[in-house]
Amino acid sequence: MSNNPNQIYLDTGLANKLTLDTEYVKQLLLDNNIAKLSAAIEAQKISLDLIIKALQDNSPEIQWKAYAILQEIEEPQVIQALSEYQWQAGRLLELYVNGHRKFIRANLCDAELIDVDLSRINLSSANLKNANLRNTNLSNANLQNANLTDAYLSCCNFSYACLKGVDFTHAFMWGANLSNVDLNGMYLVNINFSHVNLQNANLSQANLSYANLKSADCFHANLRNIILKNANLSNINLNRVNLQEANLKDTNLSGANLQEADLKNANLKYAELWDANLTRANFFGADLSNANLESANLQDANLESTNLENTNLENANLEGCKLP
Repeated sequence: MSNNPNQIYLDTGLANKLTLDTEYVKQLLLDNNIAKLSAAIEAQKISLDLIIKALQDNSPEIQWKAYAILQEIEEPQVIQALSEYQWQAGRLLELYVNGHRKFIRANLCDAELIDVDLSRINLSSANLKNANLRNTNLSNANLQNANLTDAYLSCCNFSYACLKGVDFTHAFMWGANLSNVDLNGMYLVNINFSHVNLQNANLSQANLSYANLKSADCFHANLRNIILKNANLSNINLNRVNLQEANLKDTNLSGANLQEADLKNANLKYAELWDANLTRANFFGADLSNANLESANLQDANLESTNLENTNLENANLEGCKLP
């Protein structure tokens, strides 16, 4: 074997082995022999360092081919190299338009991707910190474990996207579309989901304590076992929402629409529900002690087995309501 560190061995499946230098590897990349190179890397016939080096090549095409190989490799040096490889938004959009969808671990920190279509893109584990994605279409995208801290996401479309493990810390989400997404069990404390579309979303067992969901639309969402302590849910739409066993202690639900919502066994201690629409809502077994339901509409609501100790029902509409 050669002592030249720039030479590699590629097993072609033939009896002999060909000694290849860096320039030949570049040619293989340009010739789109990705499968052959990937197999050679897996068989440890090619040093990962040579492919990583290709990320800094003068040719954008070689850079992309090297990235295409490296993005799914879990080795620490590869992960580090991709974190340092800064994508230009224009180059990513060019590749996307040409049919490429997989950009795992892409470093798009501070990127400007405004008003563009990136539906079905794979940006899992990508770094989108401080990126501007205003009004961008990310429907059906894979953003699992992506970093979206401090990102500007106003009116961004995330419908049907995979958002498991996404870090939304300090992200600006006003008016974003998160309909039909699965946020089950996620830690979203202090999140700002003001005016966000969460229709049919799954937020079961998620922690949104101290969150701002003012005027959000959660129609038909699953919020079972959700934690919303001290959250602002004023004027929220919770029509037909599953809130069974939810923790809504000290939550502001003033002016909220809870028509036909299921709040069975929910904790609503000290909650503010004044002027809320609670028509046909199910509070069976819920704790409404010390809650404020002044001027709330409880027409045909079910309050059987509900704890109403020190509950304020002044001027509330109790017509047809099932009381304890």
